[in-house]
Amino acid sequence: MKTIDELLKEVKNVHFIGIGGAGMCPLAEILISLGYHVSGSDNNDTETFRRVEKEGAKVFLGQKKENISPDTQLVIYTNAILAGNEELEYAKANFPCFERAELLGAVSRVFSNCIGVFGTHGKTTTTSMITEALLDAGLDPSAVIGGKLPRIDAYGRVGKSQNFVCESCEFNNTFLHMNPDMAVVLNVDEDHLDFFGNLENIKKSFRKFCENTTRTIIYNGDDENTVDMLKGI
Repeated sequence: MKTIDELLKEVKNVHFIGIGGAGMCPLAEILISLGYHVSGSDNNDTETFRRVEKEGAKVFLGQKKENISPDTQLVIYTNAILAGNEELEYAKANFPCFERAELLGAVSRVFSNCIGVFGTHGKTTTTSMITEALLDAGLDPSAVIGGKLPRIDAYGRVGKSQNFVCESCEFNNTFLHMNPDMAVVLNVDEDHLDFFGNLENIKKSFRKFCENTTRTIIYNGDDENTVDMLKGI
């Protein structure tokens, strides 16, 4: 099976299941800006659902298999979709399907200056601050943020530069799909222990993210766990 990076170089028609989600909408907008034909569905008629429609996506309220056009070449879904969802089950049986985190990883490789912000605490705040700074500097960044940034009244934006700022979530190791050019390490602490089990496993995942980074690591030297995690890199 082809990777999502390979498919994105070949396809033009992408369908999002859960397109109104805060993490899905910005990615759909980025694909639209890159020239893809985007469609998508959601069960909730939200502000983000209508926002992506205004940007040019063909949207459907409610989730059923008929929402997916025969011309669809790639389907992106959010892990919030429950097993047994009619639209998702149909998609998986008939089209290449990838989870939202895999698309974010592929998008991180599209931009030549991807800044991935990660840590146990403070990701959304720091991603927002970096986005604000780049906007003030006139560097026109694209961004995917885990919360709504008041300045843009959205969870992300599409810029015309190669600067891309994204919040990189460690939950379920979803951030390991990414290859940022610059990693911003805030802190390392015990969290999501239902998945990681212990602090050492968290450090291993954080270290792998740093090893996936292509150019620069900026880290919090006052955080003992962060310094320990980075030894030898």
